[in-house]
Amino acid sequence: MSESDLNSRGPAAISVASSRGHDLNPGDKTKIAAATTRMLPVQAPVNILIVDDEPKNLTVLEAILDAPGYRLVRAESAEQALLALLADEFALLILDIRMPGVTGLELAQMIKARKKTASVPIIFLTAYYDDDQHVLEGYETGAVDYAKKPVNPAILRSKVGIFAELYRKQRNLEEVNRALVAEVCSRRHAEEQLRELNNTLEQRVAERTASLQLSEARLRDSEHQLQELIAAIPAAIYTTDAQGKITYFNEAATELVGHTPTTGSEWRVTWKLYHPNGTPLPYDQCPMAIALKEGRAIRNAEVVAERPDGTRVPFIPYPTPLRDGAGKVVGAINMLVDVSERKQAETQQRILLNELNHRVKNNMQMLQILLEAGARRAESSEAREVLDEASGRVMAMAAAQRVLYTTHDATRFNARDFLNAVCESAKQTFPQELDIDYEADAIQLSNDAAMPLALIANELLTNAVKYGLNGQGAGTIRVRLRTADESFLFYVEDDGPGFDLQSVQRRSSGLALVQGLARQLGGKFEVTRTPATRCGVRFQ
Repeated sequence: MSESDLNSRGPAAISVASSRGHDLNPGDKTKIAAATTRMLPVQAPVNILIVDDEPKNLTVLEAILDAPGYRLVRAESAEQALLALLADEFALLILDIRMPGVTGLELAQMIKARKKTASVPIIFLTAYYDDDQHVLEGYETGAVDYAKKPVNPAILRSKVGIFAELYRKQRNLEEVNRALVAEVCSRRHAEEQLRELNNTLEQRVAERTASLQLSEARLRDSEHQLQELIAAIPAAIYTTDAQGKITYFNEAATELVGHTPTTGSEWRVTWKLYHPNGTPLPYDQCPMAIALKEGRAIRNAEVVAERPDGTRVPFIPYPTPLRDGAGKVVGAINMLVDVSERKQAETQQRILLNELNHRVKNNMQMLQILLEAGARRAESSEAREVLDEASGRVMAMAAAQRVLYTTHDATRFNARDFLNAVCESAKQTFPQELDIDYEADAIQLSNDAAMPLALIANELLTNAVKYGLNGQGAGTIRVRLRTADESFLFYVEDDGPGFDLQSVQRRSSGLALVQGLARQLGGKFEVTRTPATRCGVRFQ
């Protein structure tokens, strides 16, 4: 019996061949395994447990997550949440940390301690715990994510969608495993029957013929069902042979690329390809070409496809080579995941951040104008000095805010851009004869450090102008932001006489502010007088 005969006649033919002493070759085993690993789409909605002691917060979450694919279960206390977990299986918990009685952290520990619920992912939701220690405590109790109130609906829906999809895929895999167990049992039963048929040759031949006919029918049905299953998957999928010729594609692939590919043609199902920056992507350099040529799966590559009508759609391909039992590449399968909605969400988020930046900038400008006007009208020199100091601090915060909202990273900022903005802003209020020499290492700092560091820079620069130039109003002040022994060092240096920190800190509100801000950064304020007067903060 040839390999093609075995492939066309299905599992029963393989069982018969085994009974005659013929072993299956590796290619047959690979094809059998591939045929049994298709996953069924799950249609039923997944359960999501939302826990908050405030009913109105639960109502808001229900409004955000209102979708046919979700069944939301409310719980206003830890006791209600535990009862719900006993009654149903949940794909995800959205849990408020701060609740009366049993807190969200304590409830998460209880949930993770139970074997039945230990694997349920938890997203903590709170408006009170926002420092690193509280975040760490949340993750240590078993949380997989952490969000602050007020909730960003688009981000929360995106996160919930990811966990719901993971839950569905897990259930699909369980269904496939059960099907595989059933298939193994069926095959063992068939082998026992074949052994019984060895009693007489005529009976064995007759039974074998009937089995082959039944297997052929089942194989045809199986192939038909397999194509229907792939066609039902919402992601675009197509397969090729070893030469890169298309052997199959589903309807989702047709919709994504904007035309119907041709079976037997080259795998170039898209009209044209581009890099995310808009430059053309040659076909021989795209992920599918590399996967076929180098025999390896390609991941985390984003591509833009141009349809015949000129529209473009960003997608992430997942080309994976298919091998026979000997390890030879016999084809490939590619799944194209449309990321247009994600791109739109990122664009919308940037628009919202720009709007927030605009409003904050306007508010700071208005506050600075009011402070400057108040200083001009103030009759007391002490009042004018206080208002001028407040105006300088607002200018420093505005400079830091400009840097934060122009960076591409939502969590970190560039030290050089930051120091340039803060020093140039402060220089506007100093005498023209004064020069500020500033330098920063090529480092990235957390956004949490921006405002405290800007205020520290403003206070130390103002202090250096007042007391570090020996009353001349001209000279050079040196400002540096460096890395030092796994920490950061920011300092302002001048050629003045310096001062003793212990003797002046009690009567200087500016130095007291600097010390408080240094503690906020987890650092320490330092003053040295040789070889030059240097005031600095060393922080992590």
